[in-house]
Amino acid sequence: MRFLKLSQGAISAILFSGCVAAANFEEYILAPSDRNVQCRDLLNTTNKVENPGALCTASKNSDGTTFSGDSAITIDFGKNVAGTVQFNVKSISGDAEFIGFTFTESSMWISTTLSDSANADTYDSPLWFPVDAAGAYAADKKHQRGGFRYMSLWHNSTGEMVIDSLSLNFTASPEMANAHEYTGYFNSDSEKLNRVWYAGAYTNQLCTSDPAYGNSQFVPGVDWYLNGTLS
Repeated sequence: MRFLKLSQGAISAILFSGCVAAANFEEYILAPSDRNVQCRDLLNTTNKVENPGALCTASKNSDGTTFSGDSAITIDFGKNVAGTVQFNVKSISGDAEFIGFTFTESSMWISTTLSDSANADTYDSPLWFPVDAAGAYAADKKHQRGGFRYMSLWHNSTGEMVIDSLSLNFTASPEMANAHEYTGYFNSDSEKLNRVWYAGAYTNQLCTSDPAYGNSQFVPGVDWYLNGTLS
């Protein structure tokens, strides 16, 4: 067997080209490197919402976003995501305060009262949180939501609520410690092909979930949850 002898310069060139290729594919990966995901943009508000942009900051905002009476806000994550919502209430005033969350993939179906559903014939009710004190709130794992880009918050109570942080715990592809760190990569001279390939890879990740938390076997009617075992 003959072995090819490479000069140090040739080896360096090969290693450099590999690094360049790796750097090229990195920009196409859609999966987040941090499972704590913030929204990208504020889409719209309804009625009295003060300082709405505070919900799209990466940390607690000193002022927070204030919801007064019947009010709502819709935020945009910029791409499809999946996971459980988590937020922190800075203060509340009034009795029987509630905040509800709705989800949709398309801006055509944005609603404060309904979420689009995997079952095309039905809609899901909002995910409601009764808020009786300041502090941290989070959805349990059976109320994780898959395949949505837009999330609306609806305060349907008569009092006032201040939320100073909001994020999504990204639960898709739980087998990966870091969903952004692929073990291989694809790169071509076609920008379109590269984007299609990585969009497909991300779609596979979004479709990968903890097998103990699959779609429920029937439509509950007034509630929804993901607790079906996948096998």
